[in-house]
Amino acid sequence: MDHHLLHVIHDITGKVIDRIGGDGDEEDPGLQLQLLRNLRCSSSQQSLLRRRLALAFFFHDPAYLSKDRQELLDMKAVTRYLSQPRFVINSETNYPGLTAAIAILAIGLDNGDPPPTEATKEIITAFNNDLDMLAQRIKGMFTQIVDTGASQMRRTEAKEVLESFHSCLVYAVRTKQKPKGMMWEDDVGAEKQKRVMINFVQGKT
Repeated sequence: MDHHLLHVIHDITGKVIDRIGGDGDEEDPGLQLQLLRNLRCSSSQQSLLRRRLALAFFFHDPAYLSKDRQELLDMKAVTRYLSQPRFVINSETNYPGLTAAIAILAIGLDNGDPPPTEATKEIITAFNNDLDMLAQRIKGMFTQIVDTGASQMRRTEAKEVLESFHSCLVYAVRTKQKPKGMMWEDDVGAEKQKRVMINFVQGKT
């Protein structure tokens, strides 16, 4: 991409992040997600820009707009970031904000940028280990959400999106599935969860 154009995009998007992202405590991931949903992704460059913007929103850091594709995603950094107070499940949890933030993360993560097929066993193992740590963090979040049906729809939606994201990590991003015995171990259940996540990210019901 032309460096001048990248600079312009970086500047404009930084202002967008400030306008609809706030200063961290006042950010509105719902508006961020709406913007991402409406971005066209008919080419690999557009998809990459959308991912960069999603991660810039998620981390509230415009630097992600200029990161190389190979350096765009750090699973360990994502897992550490999810330990922030706004991702802790308790009586003060903002469930609509949490739901949108996880959907934004899913857009930024995409296929997880797995190592190439010719990568060494050590590199592939390290990738899967980092992904497993992220999946475990996501699982820890949705298992803490207690929803009681129709009266807690926001909690229910957040839990479903977290469960679906967990399933995507395990079945669609991991280079090799773990042995049977884990959540959503059946193909039908895993595929259903992936569809839920995809539909939510795309704004479908």
